[in-house]
Amino acid sequence: MSDSDNSTAVGFTRDDIDAILSACRIVGAGSPNLPYPNLLIYDLIVKYADWIDSVNYNFTPEDLTAEFGTRPQDAPVMIDFLGGVDVMGPFLVAVADNGALLPHPGTTTIIVPLFIALTVISSIAVVLRIWSRQMLAGGLKLFDHLTILAFFMTVAWGAVAVHHSKNNGKYQAYWDVSWNTLRQHYKIYLILTAFYPWVMAVIKMSLLVLYYQLSKMNYIKWAVFATGAITIGNSIAGFFFAIFACSPVAWWDDFLQEPCKLNQRAGLVATGAIYILTDIATWALPIPLIFQLKLGTREKILAICTFAIGTVACIASGFRLDAILKYQDFSADSSSPLLIDAWTIIELNIALICGCAPMIRALIIFYAPKIITSVSTATTTSKSIPEDIASNGDEKLEHVS
Repeated sequence: MSDSDNSTAVGFTRDDIDAILSACRIVGAGSPNLPYPNLLIYDLIVKYADWIDSVNYNFTPEDLTAEFGTRPQDAPVMIDFLGGVDVMGPFLVAVADNGALLPHPGTTTIIVPLFIALTVISSIAVVLRIWSRQMLAGGLKLFDHLTILAFFMTVAWGAVAVHHSKNNGKYQAYWDVSWNTLRQHYKIYLILTAFYPWVMAVIKMSLLVLYYQLSKMNYIKWAVFATGAITIGNSIAGFFFAIFACSPVAWWDDFLQEPCKLNQRAGLVATGAIYILTDIATWALPIPLIFQLKLGTREKILAICTFAIGTVACIASGFRLDAILKYQDFSADSSSPLLIDAWTIIELNIALICGCAPMIRALIIFYAPKIITSVSTATTTSKSIPEDIASNGDEKLEHVS
């Protein structure tokens, strides 16, 4: 799933890697006005190390501002974050001197093929759903239009995720990218995080509106209302949390002032867990509807199995939640959240495909007898052709004689 070059650290402990990753963000954020916007952060650390050595490890916040363009309010904070003057100097020099030992984990390459494959499958599912509704139901209704909207939103989310994967470049470690690249990464990830709740909300609402219109049982309708209210509420909370967890919203431009007061991973885990609960409720709601239909036992079992496909979406949601726990915050194992993007693409597309499954099943049931009849007729005709030819031939011969 990833390209890697010297992906294993030699001579560094996990704590060392964590400390160096943290220092890379601090040094990058503390040097926003350098005339090297695309300079790799490791090369920037080398410049710091050379300068620190040239001033005999004695420098002040004002010196950082004059030499590297560090904002006056950021310079003392930067020094404090890196352990003070007595620690910052030797630490950055040691990192610069041991750069050859740093690992270079590659960026995952799964995003683009995953996006293409699932978009193709989702497109087929949505087209078959529209065909089914036009042929068997006389046209599209509100829940169908919501599904179409959800499809385009899912494609848009995936396209931004592809851009996110391309922005990171070949390598994911902070020392292998520039601060400009990191800034873009944070910006794109904020867009993805804020947009995701609305995509999920529309997918779920397309199913809930369908259940509401199909059901004549009041308790099912109330359950639909409750699930819908929780879904919408969770989506609103997820959106505003993504936008306002940090102040200012463009927190990467004020990185050293600790703009993020709320735990972003905890917020994403909370909204993700609630989505899993509403997933379970959404896919369980049709079961009472099936039992109120006048169907044989076999047909009811098949109908339940069709809706039970939705459990796959619940499983995908679980894997996405696990990815958030592992990759939302950087560590020695990974400094990229792209696997969160990958599982989100899977989750959204599977939910969309599962939502189309009942309509596709209806289309298959409608056309299967006709296809079987056509095949049977064709087979019968092909078997009778030699006899017809022989008979016609005899008649012609008799007529000639």
